[in-house]
Amino acid sequence: MKQPSIYYFSSTHWDREWYESFQGFRFRLVAVMNEMIEELERRPEFTTFHLDGQTIVLDDYLAIEPAQRERLARLIQDGRIVIGPWYVMPDEYVLSGESLIRNLLTGRRICQEWGTEPWKYGYVCDIFGHIAQMPQIFNGFGIPYAILGRGVNEHDVPAHFRWRSPDGSECITFKLQDASSYGAFLVVLMEAERRGLSPDDTKQLIRTAVDRELGRSPVPVCLLMDSQDHARIRPNTPDYLNMIRELYPEADVLHVNLERMGEQLEAYRQELPVRSGELNEPGKAPGSNYLITHTLSSRYPLKQANDECQTLLEKWVEPLAALSALRGFPVQRAFVDLAYRYLLQNHPHDSICGCSIDQVHRDMLYRFDQTRELSRQVIRTVMSRETAVPATSHPGAARMVTLWNPLPFPRRGVATVDIDFEPDYPARYQEPFGYEEKNSFTVYDHRGEEIPYGLCRMRKRTTVKGVGGEAKIADRHTVSLEVDVPAMGKAQYKIVPGAKPSRYLERMSGQERAAENERVRLTVRDNGTIALYDKQAGIGYDHLLSYQDDGEIGDGWYHVNPVEDRLVASYGAPCTIETVENGPVRTVFRITHELRVPRFMEQGTHGLRRSDDTVVLTVRSRIGLSKGAAHVDVETEIDNRARNHRLRLAVPTGVPDSHYFVNQPFAFVERKTGIRAETQDWKECDVPEKQMGGIVGKRRQDGTGLAFVSAFGLHECAGRDDDQGTIDVTLFRSFAKTRQTDGEEDGQLEGVLRFKYALAVLDDAVTPAELIRLQECLQTDLYAATGKVGDDSAPAAPVCYFELSRSDICISVIKRPDIGDDDELIVRCYNVSDRESSARFTCFRTLAEVNEAALDERSGAAVPHEADAFDIRLGPWKIQTYRLRLGR
Repeated sequence: MKQPSIYYFSSTHWDREWYESFQGFRFRLVAVMNEMIEELERRPEFTTFHLDGQTIVLDDYLAIEPAQRERLARLIQDGRIVIGPWYVMPDEYVLSGESLIRNLLTGRRICQEWGTEPWKYGYVCDIFGHIAQMPQIFNGFGIPYAILGRGVNEHDVPAHFRWRSPDGSECITFKLQDASSYGAFLVVLMEAERRGLSPDDTKQLIRTAVDRELGRSPVPVCLLMDSQDHARIRPNTPDYLNMIRELYPEADVLHVNLERMGEQLEAYRQELPVRSGELNEPGKAPGSNYLITHTLSSRYPLKQANDECQTLLEKWVEPLAALSALRGFPVQRAFVDLAYRYLLQNHPHDSICGCSIDQVHRDMLYRFDQTRELSRQVIRTVMSRETAVPATSHPGAARMVTLWNPLPFPRRGVATVDIDFEPDYPARYQEPFGYEEKNSFTVYDHRGEEIPYGLCRMRKRTTVKGVGGEAKIADRHTVSLEVDVPAMGKAQYKIVPGAKPSRYLERMSGQERAAENERVRLTVRDNGTIALYDKQAGIGYDHLLSYQDDGEIGDGWYHVNPVEDRLVASYGAPCTIETVENGPVRTVFRITHELRVPRFMEQGTHGLRRSDDTVVLTVRSRIGLSKGAAHVDVETEIDNRARNHRLRLAVPTGVPDSHYFVNQPFAFVERKTGIRAETQDWKECDVPEKQMGGIVGKRRQDGTGLAFVSAFGLHECAGRDDDQGTIDVTLFRSFAKTRQTDGEEDGQLEGVLRFKYALAVLDDAVTPAELIRLQECLQTDLYAATGKVGDDSAPAAPVCYFELSRSDICISVIKRPDIGDDDELIVRCYNVSDRESSARFTCFRTLAEVNEAALDERSGAAVPHEADAFDIRLGPWKIQTYRLRLGR
């Protein structure tokens, strides 16, 4: 064996909030940081301390100790304290790819403010499973190395391996020990100190630990992890280093920036085994290396709020702020940055995963609110200009509705739009003998063609906010109509008062419990499930949308059923079926289930059981079918009055294949259905529930199948091994247990919970990219603004600002660069397929310069371009950023 290199890693792992609140843990942080500064200044032989890979601790500390900035900066710039690359150590599974990138961008910016470059290690030491594209994301920031613990086991992965993304990007990765993880060596030292061992006996413990670590890889590079949750600096580290040098005189014992270890491992790259894609294997051996699966379904409202905020920033705020700057009306960057800071502060793994105490998650709600409010102000400011129409004071004047599409592809289909009228609008009609009074109006597009519509709702004399934020009283009429709105742009529709009643008598549904369009037939069954029939493929999907309720004695980390459990299914529950909308282009049914479920979990003399006392769980869903759609859209409202239970949605796809697909940031992955039976005696057995990014489905070999597509908050699914090819989607879990408490209330989620999703029939033309576009449409309703105009006004021709042609390539974000000018633009694309794909990006302004860029937005090779467009060609699963400079 070659001369070994033994690296000693000094660090702390700082959970910003978990079993204490942020303020509780910050109280500790200040003492830990003060001691760290003192010891490093006092002991020059203590060469390197790694500050847990996240920079937010610097801000948190300086808010209390601002006078220490200079001392801290000196240690950082001298390389004694290593910082970055993250802002916070996030979860990977429930966040968007853009959130992970923004996190690393923010960490980089903070490192540079401290006069140093970010640590070139992807430090994900405590994250509950890893997405397939993480190596490519790290590489995009110049990070070639990673350290992780969960998701792989020592029995089949050595200490050093290559972790590969679907596009071929790799990180040389260190696998933490299954036992004690990032604190493996610290545990040895603490044991010696606790027992008061002599130096010789301490050396013996150290030798055993080092030999074990050296034996974990054929590569003669060893890493000793001296870290732990909220650990203080270990002042006597130099003494332990000397002991190791005495024990291994032939070894090179190093206490340095761990990048040195990565650089040394480059020489062994070809000898290291490869693990590809996501890493989500449960823990096998005794120790702390649990995967921790069910955080995916913990505290659904937090996941919902996070997805909503991500959508606001990525699909609305960032592109609108970029567009507004290019049009000469820049929004102050600080507003956008602040909105993101609040959001990122909710992304530490113990926060967004929903496994902390109630106070932590209450604090998160405030941050989500700040992100929403800042985002809405930006959107309102830009929209007040972009949707403005010449005003008129004539009370009988026509209206102009401006529809805005924030997505980089056209929206052609049925939209539900609010049209606001003054209460004294004169053109009204009633059915004979003076019943409900309705406004009479006709809708025309820019070509002068009349657009039929269905009147869905009316709200008389309601307070509404104008695009400028002003409040007014209006009669709001909500209509469903076919619209055609260009990519990231706007279209106008004129609302003309009518002297005659404005009725459209054609109906999409001529049956009591069925409706159909060109592609799909929807039928509501007597038991409240639905059936879809794909008219093109001649395939039916039946018994969709039933519910299953079982017991929950787990916590934010794990779902656990009691031994004496009862599974309550909706098949036998009372059910009401209503038709609530039936117009020329859209039909909506409302299905109400009343499940009688156990009220709570009894703690009896002999153990736990679901109570005999029951309560009604009301599940009310609106199921809509629109003209031209190959999917039904669903909005579900659940009034949860039960405790300690889990509710799942069952989707029998009828596809018996043993695999199902899900989306993750920048990728789709396939998994086997069922569970791995060989894990039954592992420390942590495999469970059927796994991650999804809101999309899950099954296909036959010819491409037909069914997909579930969620807008917000749903991140846990399971593929059953049954003859119906059933997919289960966890809607929520209700639990009381929290870390180091006697139980708390907020995790029970009592009250009304809301969900929004679609069921889409598939053929071979429905690519993963098309499913992403469907999800984005569910997430981003068209923005509608109504203004009075003169009777002779005509709708303007549609306007498109940015567009990406339809292909396997999607746009992740359009934004201003993190550091750059107002005439620059970042466009990030990704190929969601296993083949090379092409697309064309078109811009409303002249392109002066187009360059490829890394994810950290540093410019690279020039890209050929035309006056207003350039072609994109990406390899399989490739993420690519482009940096554009636009002509003035």
